[in-house]
Amino acid sequence: MHNQIIIQQISILALLTLIGYVSARQGMFSDSFSIGLNKLIMKITLPLMIFTSLSKFEFSAEIFKSSVLVLIFAFISMFILLFAGTVSGRILKLPHESYTVHKIHTTFGNIAFLGYPLLDSLFPGGSGLLYAVIYHIAVEALLWTLGVIIFNRNKKISFASSMKHLINPNTIAFALGLASCSVSIKLSYVPDKVMSGLGGTTIYLSMIYIGIMLSKISIKGTMKEKQIYILTLNKMILVPFIMLMLINSVQYIFEFYMDEAAKSVVILQTATPCMATIVIMAAEFKSDAELAAKNVFLTTLLSVITLPVVYWLINIF
Repeated sequence: MHNQIIIQQISILALLTLIGYVSARQGMFSDSFSIGLNKLIMKITLPLMIFTSLSKFEFSAEIFKSSVLVLIFAFISMFILLFAGTVSGRILKLPHESYTVHKIHTTFGNIAFLGYPLLDSLFPGGSGLLYAVIYHIAVEALLWTLGVIIFNRNKKISFASSMKHLINPNTIAFALGLASCSVSIKLSYVPDKVMSGLGGTTIYLSMIYIGIMLSKISIKGTMKEKQIYILTLNKMILVPFIMLMLINSVQYIFEFYMDEAAKSVVILQTATPCMATIVIMAAEFKSDAELAAKNVFLTTLLSVITLPVVYWLINIF
């Protein structure tokens, strides 16, 4: 049943992305539109989706325990991904700028634009989104600290400057949603309808945005990039499988229970395609932004195949 859901959901996301891609190729969207769309998603619709989903969620001791485990395993998965990207980048003997992007993109996935809508559909009721946001907190903590250091070793960037990125509309929405859930605050009909309706548009807007972004990439040139296929194997199949085996082994050895939704979220977030934000960061830090865009393009296409495979492995093991 869940395999059918994930295939259907990936198909929906792929179709929405195709709509954005074709529309952009037809010249329907300007650069300013795509920038505005990004801000609309990240600062309005996505925070509202997070808040409205979590505010209606019923918290429990078991969910709290699983949430802590999600945070721990999120950090573990990213360090394993970073190690895999470092090793493969060195084996491939990539130039410094390309090596940096390869390593960073292996570590950080598209957990918000793709992961949130997918996991909210797979695990409705708020649990999938709750665990996804907790995983995202770990990602943000590493992205704006270790990630910035890796990107720009020659410039001095204060710890405070990096950490300020952790305070954003999405983490604020997460905190408010948890607070609302904890004290059982219920919104009245009108604000709930408006906020839930706007939040519900996130899946459509985010996929169209990805399609617009992918429309700017040369498909022919991207398909010839050998390193992207190595990145895909590491990030979207090998490391998620390692995490699956690790979590199952730890549960067996220490005899503790982790919510199946929580375990699935950790593994699926680990397996998400390359993070779109890295393209912007690569350009800002004068790294290989073109390669970063190619990584996002091809891994997003391949995720239509790899994510169902990873979810199938979760069910098998």
